[in-house]
Amino acid sequence: MEPESVSNKSESTGPSEGGPNGSAPITPNLDLLKDIELPVMLRFGSAQMSLKDLAGLNTGAVIELDRALTDRVEVLVGGNVIARGEPIVVHGAYGIRISEIASRQERLMTTSLHAAESGDNAA
Repeated sequence: MEPESVSNKSESTGPSEGGPNGSAPITPNLDLLKDIELPVMLRFGSAQMSLKDLAGLNTGAVIELDRALTDRVEVLVGGNVIARGEPIVVHGAYGIRISEIASRQERLMTTSLHAAESGDNAA
């Protein structure tokens, strides 16, 4: 018998092979997730200020960010960097032209950094 034709139902251990109590196999369905809305943020840079300086800001005040004007903008979802690009204006509205998608390793790294920063702020 060919190896492809051999059934391995008795050897299945993964969650995609079958549900609890012998129910029908579970197949991932990404279509269920496509309608979920997520907050997307664009990060042009950041700055740290004392509360005193923040309270003293007036209309027209300029806050210096930690990035140059030529640096790429980061696209964040759930506090995690997922892409970078350049800011653009389309029909009077701001947008971003994506030039780089963050690697899986980089997304995991920003997730752990974000969690560490949140933990530091909670203390």
